[in-house]
Amino acid sequence: MGWEGLPSLSVLRAFEAAARHGSFSAAGRELNVTHAAVAQQVRRLEERLGIPLLYRNGRGIALTTEGEELAASLSESLENIRASVMNVLNGDRNRALHVSVTPAFASGWLVSRLGEFRDENPEIELKLHASPKVADLKRDGFDLTIRFGKGVWPGLESELLFKSKYVMVAAPGLVEGREISRPADLLDYPWLQDLVADEFGVWLAARGVDVTNKANITHLPAYLLLQAARDGQGIVNTKRMFVEDDLRAGRLVCLFEDSAQDEPVGYFLVRRPGPIREPLKKFVAWLKRQAQISYTPSAA
Repeated sequence: MGWEGLPSLSVLRAFEAAARHGSFSAAGRELNVTHAAVAQQVRRLEERLGIPLLYRNGRGIALTTEGEELAASLSESLENIRASVMNVLNGDRNRALHVSVTPAFASGWLVSRLGEFRDENPEIELKLHASPKVADLKRDGFDLTIRFGKGVWPGLESELLFKSKYVMVAAPGLVEGREISRPADLLDYPWLQDLVADEFGVWLAARGVDVTNKANITHLPAYLLLQAARDGQGIVNTKRMFVEDDLRAGRLVCLFEDSAQDEPVGYFLVRRPGPIREPLKKFVAWLKRQAQISYTPSAA
């Protein structure tokens, strides 16, 4: 008999439960069906096999010799299946949560808040990968990546965490007493720029400013840009969400900001389609709460 010729698992489970309890009613309660449904499943199994497996014995049921043999084998097999499934589930729950983010997002927003997540979920091991490279979720095995963009990545599911405008900021001392009224005025100042991105140049080029001959640029890792800007070393192009505290405290001043008419972009939670692991559910829920807490209208 091939696999296609075997009785269904639901029929075998009904018989195993009835045999173990010695009662259709008790088996029905375990399986959350009526005792009549269990009895019908058992009769179907007997008809399929062509042999009696149990018989009435007073108010209960008793097993034939063949029924005892099959029931014992099924009990062992079903328990092995249950144990294997639980091992897989427990192993998945205990596997570290792998999350990919950009260095700017990690240093500018996420890392300072992670202590709260750890306090709330001490059982979850989190591995945060901060890299400017776009993570391949399928190839690299990440559970989640947080990406900046318009929210469209083919083959992946994305959900907006929050929007954030681009802003040009500088230390007050760097620009004090000088008029900066148009984007081209920024050419007269030193720039601070990410090692692997040209967001500054792209932003200015979109506004008709030729940056071909600009030379006074310091390229730094993303996590060092804001500290250099606070120290007055240059103007930096960043997301408003990263500098809200600096702007309120006066450590930085905003020179230009994307207008409301600019195409909205933001940070998105991006993952592979399919079931979500329990640790990932908790992390995503926590991220959303943090986004709500830190959101301000000016950051939209």
